[in-house]
Amino acid sequence: MDRIRMTGAWLADLEAALLDREEEVILGVLQQPDYPALVSCPTCDVPPESVASRVEDPVIDGHPAVLVDFKPCRHGVWVPVDEPRTT
Repeated sequence: MDRIRMTGAWLADLEAALLDREEEVILGVLQQPDYPALVSCPTCDVPPESVASRVEDPVIDGHPAVLVDFKPCRHGVWVPVDEPRTT
């Protein structure tokens, strides 16, 4: 799978959006028929069914990386582990 490189700020925004979504679900959406949409894939701009991230052994361009995968589109991005996560 080809991955595009994203910034630490992008990863911080994604993490914040996922936490906001989780809070929204917990605080009131559980009584609603639909959950709020996930953050759209930065490659195809389609709202995914799931977003998963992990830090594994891969080294991309000489950097240990955080891998973020979007499903079902199967696009993936990477962010260097040491990239600052500020917006």
